[in-house]
Amino acid sequence: MSRSRKLHRLSNPDVDERRAQRALFRHLRDDTNANRGRMAKRVRELQLLLAMDPVEFEGLIARLMEAMGMKVELTARSRDGGVDVRGIDPDPFRGGNVIVQVKRYRDTVAPSAVRDLYGTLRHDQAATKAVLVTTSRFGPSSHQFVAGKPITLLNGAELVGLLKHHGFHEVFADARDGAEADALDGLPAIEVASEPSRLLLHWTGEEEYDIAALVCAGNVALSDDHLVFYNNASTPDGSVRLVTGYGDANACLMVDFDALPAEVDRLVVIAAADTENHPGATMGGFAGPALILEAGDGQDAAVVHLADGAETNTAMRLGRFDREPSGDWEFTPALAGYPGGLRQAVTAYGLEVVDA
Repeated sequence: MSRSRKLHRLSNPDVDERRAQRALFRHLRDDTNANRGRMAKRVRELQLLLAMDPVEFEGLIARLMEAMGMKVELTARSRDGGVDVRGIDPDPFRGGNVIVQVKRYRDTVAPSAVRDLYGTLRHDQAATKAVLVTTSRFGPSSHQFVAGKPITLLNGAELVGLLKHHGFHEVFADARDGAEADALDGLPAIEVASEPSRLLLHWTGEEEYDIAALVCAGNVALSDDHLVFYNNASTPDGSVRLVTGYGDANACLMVDFDALPAEVDRLVVIAAADTENHPGATMGGFAGPALILEAGDGQDAAVVHLADGAETNTAMRLGRFDREPSGDWEFTPALAGYPGGLRQAVTAYGLEVVDA
């Protein structure tokens, strides 16, 4: 049985899966009345967070971290040293001691704030990673700075998504029923990042597998930096990011399709066995795999079940997103096995792998 509490078998796999592949795994452009309405709602939700008392907002982030399974400590404001919340993630593989800084901003966070947090992280002997949380958004230079560093940037749209995912719907009740509309209208405009899609990967069993994404123009990856995997958790612009600890998903990619470079027309998704730490590992334990796309607020999730892995392979291409002439993105299951693992998979898309 799947470890996921959310995963469900579709009632009619043949019909429902084709429908999911055609319609649900599609990222729609923000040019419809429905999407404009969702964006207006998101602005109001972020304004509610912006209007919170600073101490209350920090407490909300601490409660969110606890809901994600962390042990949390709020720091004393007079001696926090730029750290608002400390948390211990108990995950034996990807966990660690996390320091968190929260910024209730209405404008894009300046890169200097990201650099300052990195300085704090380097001088904190206990911390292994840092998270910067904002109600607004981050610019490309901030994403470029954190590439390869143990820092996660969480923008306002992603924060709202995480809060709702972990059951904090009451925080946004006023945005839903409009009770605080007059008060919110008095707040300055807030810069809202486009909401990323959450691509979740589930499988049964206890074996660990990695998820990777290749950002491509046709069948060629843009660059080494556009391979997102455990050793490079984000593209330079932050449009595709690997996220750990997202609910009960085995693995999660955050994809902002609107932010992908104009020349990009393909996103390839790959699963791979951890042969570096487990030389005998294969895709044979990759059973009952399914991709779930949570495309955004107000949109139903898409579920596509895929074929099991094979013991003859150590990596497996799960499928690809292709940009259509209309600008929409459509998912196609395109299974392929790679006996040579992730190395073989990425070289198939034009990347060179050099042994250290």
